Amino acid sequence: MKIDFHCHIFRGLNSKSQIEDQFNKKFSGYGFYERIKQGIAEIKTIETDDIIEKVLYHIKQARLDKVVLLPLSINENEKVLNWKKRAPEIFIPFFNPPERPMKGINTEKILKSAIEEDGIRGLKLMNPFREKHLNDPVLLEAFELAEIHELIVLMHTGYPPPGTRKNVLTYANPLKIEDIIQRFPELKIIIAHMGYPWVDVALSLAVQYPNIYVDISNLTYMMPKRLAKFLIRAKELIGTDKILFGSDGFVPEMIEMSVNYFEDIGFLSKNEIDKILGLNAKRLLHL
Repeated sequence: MKIDFHCHIFRGLNSKSQIEDQFNKKFSGYGFYERIKQGIAEIKTIETDDIIEKVLYHIKQARLDKVVLLPLSINENEKVLNWKKRAPEIFIPFFNPPERPMKGINTEKILKSAIEEDGIRGLKLMNPFREKHLNDPVLLEAFELAEIHELIVLMHTGYPPPGTRKNVLTYANPLKIEDIIQRFPELKIIIAHMGYPWVDVALSLAVQYPNIYVDISNLTYMMPKRLAKFLIRAKELIGTDKILFGSDGFVPEMIEMSVNYFEDIGFLSKNEIDKILGLNAKRLLHL
């Protein structure tokens, strides 16, 4: 079984234009930007007015069985569920809880509803984008409920997408996760992006705490050669049972592109690739 553990909702149908608009061409000549442009151009796509159809096409081309769909904000929770309804056998919904104080919002009530009625399997936390540290007190109730209901918590750590104007890095050091896991030792936490640029911190946490995992989302296309070195370090410390594949692309073609980049990593055995590309996720999600 192959699983993409880190995917977001896509919007634009014209991927080339979207990438150019998103980065405003100011990243022309940057390695990651040129690699993304070239990679998209090499991926065969389909003509359609339905973005979900296009995404499902590239999921199939990438030979993925399941995709964990992550909301970027509380406003995207409903959209994630709508995508799940289109392909419930493929999409696994996560949920974004309130990440700042909100009047009239009962976190326990909305989370229980999302679990019981919508079948969410985890939480996606983006609080560094709200200029809050990973262990901000506003999230304590969500962590407690996630531990009780055995939800997986996937946390944005490390650098944001290039061009992000907020000072996300200031709040995104994975070291803050130690405070969370000390309070909620049964909570299963995934450190997104291997915590880059704090990869050693992320791996140290994964060594120390059994319920902490790392994903390699966006590293496949941002820095494939560095990713190979990171995986060597990870393998030395934690083996390959706590590493999860994630695409985290900006356009649908990047799902397929990310899988291709990862499968080209030469030093991993087929068994290790299979673990990272799905078997670890399958076990974590109890599929």
